[in-house]
Amino acid sequence: YSFAGENHKKGILLAEEEYNKKHPNARVKVIVEDDGFDVKKGLSAFKKLTTLDKVDALIMVSTPVIDSIYPEVNKLDMPVTNFGVQTIGISPDNIYQMSPSGENLIAQYTEYLNTVPNKKMAVLYDNTSAGVVFLDSFKSIYTSGEYDSFKISGKGDLKGYANKIAKGDYDSVLFLTSPDNGALTVKELLVLTDRPIKYFFDAQLQTGLGDYKRILGDIKKLDGATTFWLKPGNTEAFISAYKAKYGEEPGPIVDFGYDAFNTLMSAYDKDSKVWKDNIQNMDTIGVSGALTFDVNGVRKQSVIINKMENGEIKPIE
Repeated sequence: YSFAGENHKKGILLAEEEYNKKHPNARVKVIVEDDGFDVKKGLSAFKKLTTLDKVDALIMVSTPVIDSIYPEVNKLDMPVTNFGVQTIGISPDNIYQMSPSGENLIAQYTEYLNTVPNKKMAVLYDNTSAGVVFLDSFKSIYTSGEYDSFKISGKGDLKGYANKIAKGDYDSVLFLTSPDNGALTVKELLVLTDRPIKYFFDAQLQTGLGDYKRILGDIKKLDGATTFWLKPGNTEAFISAYKAKYGEEPGPIVDFGYDAFNTLMSAYDKDSKVWKDNIQNMDTIGVSGALTFDVNGVRKQSVIINKMENGEIKPIE
């Protein structure tokens, strides 16, 4: 997930730069630590930021880290934003999830899948807390056809599952799995069979697009696949500013990092309780879309369905 983490950081740093230009007498300093999408490394970064750097707020990105250190994070008298889906300790506290609940996202996508004729679907999901949540949400709503689920506990499972799918009567595959697992499975299937298979991806296609490109080489191999992403806000000025700073188009979740910083600063108050209340009661539009939170501090946002066309992700009109 380094692709997503780097993009998230770039969005934060752009927002910091803009804020400090507009508020020269109230400068804010962002201190960056890499959690490596790893619990041990994340805990070390968390302790440094909170005990040595004594930060006033935290912006986090990965699910396994926020889940593993939730008790410690929950004790902090400061607001915390996190992009990744939180699966432990979802409650009215100091953590504000910048993406909607995993159940809600998969539910919205599954409603779309119910409109697509499928004979038999293979559903691949990671053997993680988030993966199980995604699968359960899918199972509770999907009615369009038959399906078999395949639990991925390690890379060694992928070749066997790809072989079963290639030799079976599956006409579609839904990936509720990490980008590298999804890309490696697709790579195997492209070798094992030339019959048409419809590919459906969860939002991790966007956040891990770099891994799909690295593993598949030619991303056009995914043309015809569908996926979903979150409905954005007005991005014109943001995209111009990003291109001016970095010389490239913004990638997935850059806008969420940008909005995470601006959420904290637009709601800021010296009193940490007021600061957190201001975030909880927020009702505005960011570049990543509507910025409003439910009672548990989880963002409320709708999704749009996308298709892969000529190697690009495009919304389905």
